[in-house]
Amino acid sequence: MDTLFLTLGAPFYREAGRLFVEAQTVSGLKAWQADFDRLIAASICKPGAPPAGWVDAAEAGITGAEFELMELPDGYHLPTYLRTRAEVARRMRDALRRADYRLFAIGGWLGDWGVFGARLAQAEAIPHGIWFDRVESQVLAGAHDGSLKERLKAWIKSRVTARREAQVLAHADMALLHGQTVFDRFRGMTRRPVRVEDIHLEASDRIPVDRLARKLAEAEQGPLALGYVGRADRMKGPLLWVEALARLSEAGVDFTAEWAGDGPMLDEMKDLARARGIGDRLVFHGFVSDRDEVKEILRRAQVLLFCHMTDESPRNLIEALFSATPLVGFADTYARKLVEEQDAGLLVERGDVDGLVAALTALDGDRARLSALIERAGRSALHLTRSEVFSHRARLIRENLSSPAGDR
Repeated sequence: MDTLFLTLGAPFYREAGRLFVEAQTVSGLKAWQADFDRLIAASICKPGAPPAGWVDAAEAGITGAEFELMELPDGYHLPTYLRTRAEVARRMRDALRRADYRLFAIGGWLGDWGVFGARLAQAEAIPHGIWFDRVESQVLAGAHDGSLKERLKAWIKSRVTARREAQVLAHADMALLHGQTVFDRFRGMTRRPVRVEDIHLEASDRIPVDRLARKLAEAEQGPLALGYVGRADRMKGPLLWVEALARLSEAGVDFTAEWAGDGPMLDEMKDLARARGIGDRLVFHGFVSDRDEVKEILRRAQVLLFCHMTDESPRNLIEALFSATPLVGFADTYARKLVEEQDAGLLVERGDVDGLVAALTALDGDRARLSALIERAGRSALHLTRSEVFSHRARLIRENLSSPAGDR
């Protein structure tokens, strides 16, 4: 029986004796368990009711001998971290020794148990890998309200996190780097970088043939249908997204637009939409828990409009392609690689809102081109399914992170 140890990015929640896990984390744990007999998964556990998107672990089937969920204190709270780090080290050391393979998701800031575990494995000479799906130090650099105090705080957190990213990369036996953008950013900082993908959809989730035919017919005329699925967070450029739509309206383009996702900037988005006179043309769904409804939002969209402002590899781009929705947004190597596979989108330089407006205006005036992009999007990313990408990672872990006989 082989066991995989993981640290997770999303926290657990415990309320009234019940443990809650993020729904997407549940999907990932089940995918890992298809390739490993047993999982030990560790994450911060917060008291109280979970936010939307978390599910009861027992009801979701994350129980039994196959799953051991390790609840950790909130290390990001410095007094808690200082008080509990010795006990966490004892528990984590025991778990690392009971596992055959170890993989740490890295947040980076002080008190991050992923960094803590990776350093512990390094000190114990235990083979281990790390996982990045975005450049956290860059995300933190932009997490401020524009004031001098907040900019300085963000700069300090970014620099500290960048140093910690470099340290764990330098000592890891393997780094799994999600998407081309993250891979290109970190590949030179570690001795065994591997580009991997991350998706929680299977081939059965792709848009059906009859639904694609209807989508193509709808694209021939009428308002341009735009959509986005993701958090209203600064790294996603939500205010630029609204501004692009305001300028598109000023250019005389008729459109509909939907944003599915909650987040700290959702109210600002709504305020800006009203101030720019397009509040009645945008639909803000907030958090959508029903995955079928999310798929339908993406299938309705004739374009996924995105304004991502940091180096990350967001899954929603692949999810859009599964819905035959072409990609129009700010360029990075991850988005470019997805688009170039089948020429399924249009990209402009990061921050170029006028470029986005020009691209959308051109598509609105050339519906044959829009239909061609939709068809090509539907032919994209055929090799990317949950079972395939997780099996690929499992093979890499077995090939590169096994402990020598007798070490455990």
